[in-house]
Amino acid sequence: MKVLIVDDENHVRDAIQLLLPWEGLGFDTILTAESVREAIRILQEEKPELAIIDVVIGPVLGMDIMNYINDQRLNTKVIVISGHDDFQYVRAMFILGALEYLLKPIEQDKLREAVEKAMSQIQTMPEAEVVFAVDKQFKRLSPDYQHGLLRKLFRPELSGKAYEELTRISGYFQTIDSCIILHCTGSTLPVHEDGYMLRLSRLINRMQEKLELEGKGTVFQNMKPSMDIVILVYGTGRTDFDREIVDLKKLAVSENCMLNLGCSRIHAFPKELDGAWEEARIAADHIEGTGIFCLRQYRPGMRRIHLRGNLQMENALRSSVILNNMPLVEERLSLWGETVIDGRIPTIGLYRCLWEGFFQMYRRWESAVEITDEERLLNGTAKNFGDILMGSWEGTLGRMYQYFLLITVGLIESRKQIQNASGMMPKVVDFLELNYMRKISQQEFADYFHLNKDYLSRAFKKHTGVGMAKYLNNIRIRKAKELLKSTDLQVMEIADQVGYFDAKYFSRQFKLATGMTPAQYRQDM
Repeated sequence: MKVLIVDDENHVRDAIQLLLPWEGLGFDTILTAESVREAIRILQEEKPELAIIDVVIGPVLGMDIMNYINDQRLNTKVIVISGHDDFQYVRAMFILGALEYLLKPIEQDKLREAVEKAMSQIQTMPEAEVVFAVDKQFKRLSPDYQHGLLRKLFRPELSGKAYEELTRISGYFQTIDSCIILHCTGSTLPVHEDGYMLRLSRLINRMQEKLELEGKGTVFQNMKPSMDIVILVYGTGRTDFDREIVDLKKLAVSENCMLNLGCSRIHAFPKELDGAWEEARIAADHIEGTGIFCLRQYRPGMRRIHLRGNLQMENALRSSVILNNMPLVEERLSLWGETVIDGRIPTIGLYRCLWEGFFQMYRRWESAVEITDEERLLNGTAKNFGDILMGSWEGTLGRMYQYFLLITVGLIESRKQIQNASGMMPKVVDFLELNYMRKISQQEFADYFHLNKDYLSRAFKKHTGVGMAKYLNNIRIRKAKELLKSTDLQVMEIADQVGYFDAKYFSRQFKLATGMTPAQYRQDM
C-alpha cells in the first residue's frame, strides 16, 4: 500500500516519515508532496490508500485535495494535520470525509492511532462503499440554495434581494416573522482536545439538518469578523423558542460537545437580524462558566466587555521579562491581571479579553527578539483560549497564568539563544573562511556552535547582511578566482578544491557572480 504526505514544510514531511515503522504497518511506498498541484498529480498517478494532508498548504487549502479525491471517487483515506486554530477549515475537511485531525507538532502515538484507524477502514470497508460513502456524505451536507440565501440576510447590501428570493421559492417564509440567534465565539472552542473537532462537526451537522428539515432555522460557521458558530432559529409569534433551545441542547449532550452560547431576545425576521446577532455576541461574553451547551440570555444593559488598560503595569511586566527574572514575572503578571480585571465578576468575555490582552503584549515581545508564532508552535506549547477553558471554571484563571508563564519562559530562553547566536557570529564567519571547501549543512553548523538553526541563520544575516548560503558561495567564488589566477589547475580541480562537487554547477555559479565563465576569467587575467 501507499501513503501520501502533503505539507509545504520539509521538516514536517520528514518527521512524519520517521515517526512510524511504515513497512510494519503495511505501507511499502511513502510519497510526499509540498503543494496541492503536486499532491493531485500523485493522487492521479499513484492512487495511494492513505493521505496525510495539512489544512493550509502555503497559500492554498487542503480542501482542494479533498475535493479532488471526492470528485474522482478515489479510495483514499485522509488524516488532517494542522498547526493552526482555523477550526472552520478543519471542520470542512471532516465534512469532505477526513477520518482524523492531528495538531502539530505531531505526537507519535496519536499518529499511529490515526493510521491504524484508517487501516481498519481500508481493510474492512467494501470497495463500492468506500467509493460512494464520502460522495454521498458530501452531497448531503453541502449548503443548499436556501442556506446560501439565509446567509445573505446578514449582509445589508444583499438582504433585500435574498429575502425576495426566499419568499419566491417558498411561500413558507412569508409566514415567518420572529427569530432568535445563538452565538458561540470561535476562540472559546477547545479545538485541540482529542476528538473534539469530530464531535463538533457531527453536532453542527445534526443541528443544521434538524433545523432545516423542520423549517425552523439553520447553522452558519465562519461568519465574519471571527470564526464563530451562529445558530438562527425562526418561527412565528406562536413558536416556543425555549423548546427549540432545549432540543438543540439535547443534541449537544448526546455528542458530549462543549458549546458556550449567547442568546438574543426574540426579534422581527428578517429586519432585526443584525440586532439579534449583536445581542447574542454580547450575551456570549457574559457567560459565567462553561459546560455542555452553556447558554446565557441577553438582558437589557449588557455591554461588550473590555479590559481596563494600565500601561504602567504592562511596562513593569515587560521589564521583568527583559531582566529574565521569573519570580518577578510571576508576581507582576498577577498584578497586571488583577489591575485590568478590576474586580469584575469573572465571565468568558472577561477571561477572553485577558487572554487577548496578554498576547497583544506577547507579540510585541516576540517582535523585539525576532521570535515567530511558527517557532512557538513547533516547540509544542501552543494553545488557544478554548483549551484553557477545559477543566473547572474556578481554575480557569490559574491555568491561564500558568500558560502565560510557560510561554514567557520559552521566550526568555529563545532570547538567550539569540543573544548567544549574535555573540558567536565572528566565530561562525571564521569557521566558514577555514572550512569553505567542505560540504556542510546549516544544521551541522548550528550543531557545532550549539545553537538553534533558525536563530543562527537570522543572527548570521543580521551580522553580515547576507544569508549563510550566499556568504559561503561568495567565499568559494573568491577562492576560485585566486586559484584561476595563481595556478594552472583545471576548472574541474578548482571546483573540487573550493567545495563544488559538480564542475557544471560551479561554472554556472561563477558566471552568475562574475559575468563570465572560469575559462574566460582566466583568459582575461
